[in-house]
Amino acid sequence: MRLLARLELKNLIDRPGDVGVSIYLPTQRTGDVEQGAIRLRNLVRQASDKLEAAGMRSPEVARILEPARALVEDPLFWHKQADGLALFLSKDQFVYYRLPYTFAERVVVSSLFHVSPLIPLFSASGMYYVLALSQNHVRLIQCTRDAAWEVTPDSVPERLADALQYDDFSKELQFRSAPAASPAGKSAMYHGHGEGKDVAKDNILRFLRVVDSGIKEALNNAGAPLVLAGVEYMRALYREVNSYPHLVEDGVEGNADELSAADLQRAAWGKVEPYFTRAHDMAVRRYGEGIPLGLTRNVVDQVVLAAADGRVSVLFASMGAQVWGRFSPEDRRVEVHREYRQGDEVLVDVAVVRALVTGADTY
Repeated sequence: MRLLARLELKNLIDRPGDVGVSIYLPTQRTGDVEQGAIRLRNLVRQASDKLEAAGMRSPEVARILEPARALVEDPLFWHKQADGLALFLSKDQFVYYRLPYTFAERVVVSSLFHVSPLIPLFSASGMYYVLALSQNHVRLIQCTRDAAWEVTPDSVPERLADALQYDDFSKELQFRSAPAASPAGKSAMYHGHGEGKDVAKDNILRFLRVVDSGIKEALNNAGAPLVLAGVEYMRALYREVNSYPHLVEDGVEGNADELSAADLQRAAWGKVEPYFTRAHDMAVRRYGEGIPLGLTRNVVDQVVLAAADGRVSVLFASMGAQVWGRFSPEDRRVEVHREYRQGDEVLVDVAVVRALVTGADTY
């Protein structure tokens, strides 16, 4: 499953203002998974109607929606689903994300991608990762308190053999099978200086450095805690090479290969819950300290502008709040409407998304 990080969220909202199509639909992990293809076919038809109603010519509509239509006809795609699916299409862009929660079917055609349903992925009150380690299988699990899904990036080797199969060991080890004459005229065997346990350890460390590089690139300093799962030996070696700054000290002990994503999520929650509690309490305290200093805002248009400017460090939001309006980043104008008007967005969602992509913690 593709990892949706803050950088990709930022890319979605910063895209040029031509016509963009956002499609959301519920999917099934098991059972009648083909139902998702039927749903998407109908939603693509709705998107086509909306694009043509907006004045776009049929050939251009077909070109934009072709990647989504290709997914409809791909049976293997529908057997690798989570609980929800989000697709974003424009003249020059197509991405999709499998999501660990469900939502209502929705098609939005506008100058900006509709990303509000993605917000729960980035709440500071519960996103964390588990890195399941063994020599035979490496998995990165993205978790919330209630869900887990695998997001292992392609840059992370699945097992030790994958990482080392192209290495030229002859540059590092002498061949054990090459006999040479000793001064006494007898054959002698030359052995590598790191033979046995040392060689095995060195190979594992090289393997884990590749894993660490892929993990660091994928998480992109997301700020979310990372928990290691595996036997103590593997976890200790990984700590030697780790470069991700939010690695949790305590890990999940045992053979990670025997644990499902859900098992890992539950076992790791106890390791990260104190982290989230401390972070939330600190955020509340900072907010309280900022009130008498005039550093807080609770008027939605002011909050939207501050978030867009990167002047928000902590944001508390009620995601059910229906405050309608429009935000124009080009001329920094926020319109607040008492009732919904065509083209409106939920301004609370706008504030949260803008705060997220500028590095704020949201609750």
